[in-house]
Amino acid sequence: MMFKLLRLPDMMTLGNALFGMMAIFSACSGYDELAFILILFAAIADGMDGFLARKLGSSDIGEYLDSLADGISFGVAPACALYFIYGYSHPYLMAAVACFYLFCGILRLARFNTKQKSIPDFEGLPITAAAVVISSYLLIAECYVYFYGVIAIMVLLSFLMVSEYPYPKLRGSKAMGFVSIVFALPIMSYFVFPAYLSIFSTVMFLLLLLYLESPLMKVPRKYYED
Repeated sequence: MMFKLLRLPDMMTLGNALFGMMAIFSACSGYDELAFILILFAAIADGMDGFLARKLGSSDIGEYLDSLADGISFGVAPACALYFIYGYSHPYLMAAVACFYLFCGILRLARFNTKQKSIPDFEGLPITAAAVVISSYLLIAECYVYFYGVIAIMVLLSFLMVSEYPYPKLRGSKAMGFVSIVFALPIMSYFVFPAYLSIFSTVMFLLLLLYLESPLMKVPRKYYED
């Protein structure tokens, strides 16, 4: 049976895909904030499966499983969620931009699978980061979220994903610890302190903007790797 091939990292990858599907269901049911929180959960699962694969080793299907899960959680899920939110008022524009984002995300994943995994940087913006940028923006205070702002961000992220800009791989313990805190705060606030959700999401969004321009800043690798 196929289940015998699965290892612990693969279970985290399947969890990533599951969170992505739950995000789509949530957005379809009108729970917009929950949908983007679930995408953040998917991003955490995506980071964990990579960490576990490096520590424990991956299965024969792990690499391909990871790309399929990422396509669901960080390509299809945010595209569907945004269409469910804005499609009623701008159906054609939103559909076109959502499809363009998905196409670029899939191309980004396909290119990643053809590259050597030992290179120090990502070529182009990772699709996970793109989905987290979208999620953090949609979770900030509603008065700062504009339809054309969403469109602009999606188009920018789409081009960055298929670009050749080098983006650092955050693998050092210090970098991962910091990223974990940044992710945990908006997730915890959604369930425990909803009044602070927009604040922590704004912090996450601003930090992600710094990551988006990191190829221009040329941050020394010592700051994100041990």
